[in-house]
Amino acid sequence: MTHRTRRVVASLVVLCSGLAIPVTAASASDAGIKAAVRSYSPKLLVDEGHLVTAVGEYKASHSPAGVQAALGVSISTIHSLRSKIAAQPASRHRVRAGKAKLEVGLQGIIGAYERLSKAFGEHNVSPEAAKTEVAAAGIAVDKARTELAEGMKLLR
Repeated sequence: MTHRTRRVVASLVVLCSGLAIPVTAASASDAGIKAAVRSYSPKLLVDEGHLVTAVGEYKASHSPAGVQAALGVSISTIHSLRSKIAAQPASRHRVRAGKAKLEVGLQGIIGAYERLSKAFGEHNVSPEAAKTEVAAAGIAVDKARTELAEGMKLLR
């Protein structure tokens, strides 16, 4: 589980840091979405740093509480970003499509984090169930990464 978990967490960190890519030449309808993403980028990077630290501590202590707490904070931040993006107007079709893809991608990350939290909680009780949850989180990460990349591409 540790190798797969590290891969999933590293993928999520890269995924969230990918939201920090500066986008220029914004129209009025997508400027608010881009501003929301930019304003949350530092928060996401700090949360992901705490998550990576918590995973390192988990390897030493085998106590899932720190990882689950870090995942909870990250889920809260990502959910807040998703809500802020959802509140932004999107008049042009391209911007509406990009906004929808960002929302779906962020929801995918939230789902993956929830699965990871469950996996860390189950690891001591049922390692097989934990491996299944980590695998499902990995699949969710891949799908979310695609949605987020496509959404950001539409907003350029």
